[in-house]
Amino acid sequence: MAEVATTASISPQPPRRQVTRWIAAFGFLAIFLSMTVAAVPWLFSTNVLRNEIIAQIRRMTGLIAISQGHAVFVVLPQPHISIDNIRFADPSGALRIDAAYLKGYLRVAALLQGRLEIASATLGEPEMVINLDGRPMPSDSAIGRAANAKSSSPQATSADEARLGVVSLVDGSARLTTSLGDGDLWIDAINVTLDWRKLGAAANLTGTVRFRGQSADIAAIVDRPTDLMRGEQSALSLKVNGPALSLSAEGNLASAPKAQFTGRIFASAPSLRQLVETGGYFVELPAPFQDFALTSDASIGASGASFSNLRLQLDGNAYEGALAVMMGQDKPILSGTLATSDLSLRPFLANLSPALGRDGQWSHDAFDLDEENFADVDLRVSAARLALPGIELEDAAFSLMNQKQRLDIALIEARAYQGSVKGRASFAKTGAGLAMHGSAVFSGVDAAGVWPNSIESWKVEGALTAAGNVESTGANMSELMRNLNGHAQIALERGQIGGINLDQALRWIDTRPLGLADDIRYGGTGFDELGLSLRIAKGVAEIEDGRMRGRNLALGFGGSIDIGERALNVHATATTAGGEVKPGAERPKFSFDLAGSFDDLALIPDARSLIRQSGAAAPLFSSAPDGVKPTSSVEAH
Repeated sequence: MAEVATTASISPQPPRRQVTRWIAAFGFLAIFLSMTVAAVPWLFSTNVLRNEIIAQIRRMTGLIAISQGHAVFVVLPQPHISIDNIRFADPSGALRIDAAYLKGYLRVAALLQGRLEIASATLGEPEMVINLDGRPMPSDSAIGRAANAKSSSPQATSADEARLGVVSLVDGSARLTTSLGDGDLWIDAINVTLDWRKLGAAANLTGTVRFRGQSADIAAIVDRPTDLMRGEQSALSLKVNGPALSLSAEGNLASAPKAQFTGRIFASAPSLRQLVETGGYFVELPAPFQDFALTSDASIGASGASFSNLRLQLDGNAYEGALAVMMGQDKPILSGTLATSDLSLRPFLANLSPALGRDGQWSHDAFDLDEENFADVDLRVSAARLALPGIELEDAAFSLMNQKQRLDIALIEARAYQGSVKGRASFAKTGAGLAMHGSAVFSGVDAAGVWPNSIESWKVEGALTAAGNVESTGANMSELMRNLNGHAQIALERGQIGGINLDQALRWIDTRPLGLADDIRYGGTGFDELGLSLRIAKGVAEIEDGRMRGRNLALGFGGSIDIGERALNVHATATTAGGEVKPGAERPKFSFDLAGSFDDLALIPDARSLIRQSGAAAPLFSSAPDGVKPTSSVEAH
């Protein structure tokens, strides 16, 4: 008995793993045979195969498919159908697709039941023509019935249960046409996959495309596409990532009465100028527009867009506020209100032609007045700190309007160097060139802060109060300055003029008049008040009622400022003030000229008056009658 038991215990038994493998092999063979038997009607008839697929596409999408190319059915490794040279089109002509091939991968469960049902499809090299104004899905298709069903109705619920699948486009291209644009839009290098497995489910789109030479990765999710078809809205998520643009949008998309997106967007681009050109707008922008970044609540439609709770970065400036862009009759209209802590206007002036030519005079280069404005603009901007070439403002508020070839800039208010500034300037295109009108008001501004940097040898300080108006017309900067007309009132208090020491000149003029020419150039002259009027005609400003008073001196001056020639010619006479003067004696007097170009002003003392006050040199002039020059002269350096 023991031996029998031992023999029985060592008899071979099939291992579990080996049994499992045999079961799997028989199961696979059974499925294969079942699929083969089920596919027999299509394995030997190309026409039957093609007609079945075409009919299925027609039932689901409403698209009519036409193909005379080769069609085959392949069972392994995955059951699929391949049809060459196939065209899809809708009856209205809103959509046409010409593809090199179609590969349709089948649902195994349906195949076992003797039906061809495509679970996913690949279109190779599809060339698409899409009319965005049309409606390509007929009402007798599954998609058309879902679109026409009333929301929340039994018909809609039933239609939304229809099964679709996954469609991939490989190396495709698309031409988009619409009545709203000036021309067709082309997209190429399309390699995307649309995953929309049931009409009532979400649709996912992922892949890459290329638009006007710029490639980008895209990913989009539409939560309820059928709601959009029924004129309602659906949640939308969109991401675009490419060298020219990075964009992320989360919100709702509505289809009626017009397409409209409402939600939150994030966008950035190395160059907004390049991005605009990629969009087909080759316009002259007023700045480099680099390092663009935007975060905002947005409402975007075909007729315009609005941005609120906006944060914008551009050309190194950061803004907050709101913007709106509307499509006008001829060009977009940009309006809004922005605020920033620090604003530099230098990028906006970078593209302007230099005001001066190589010879140091006003430029003769013609203004470019033929370029159309990229948009009509109506902006309000406030800046805690505003930087302009040569001047900085605080708590500045200004407006910018650009419409019908006219630019208006208004500095509503600003603080500058312990004072305040207001101003307005307008520029318009005319038959004679550029017409300009400007006005400005300075109140209590430290003159040293606004003094031109080009005039280094002279420096004026003091509390400046001034008001003026100017206007001109010219085809270039030189003409504009030579045709300048206007007037101005200028007053300073409690200041100093650097580069000339008049107090010292008046003290030494009796004792060493001929030595003053060099000595007075060091130091400065303080004053209590200084004032003058300017009357400008044809680019020349005549100085009227020029006066300056200090504790110990009084100065009267007059002359002209030739703005067109960038030159100054001023004659001034200083006398002592206060104190007693001996009977029959005159107060010490010192006369001089300030002349030369703006870049090289020269102080020229009145040599004749200095020589007359020199005891040794006075006889040189005593014998010469009035109006007759002496035979010898002395030049003051």
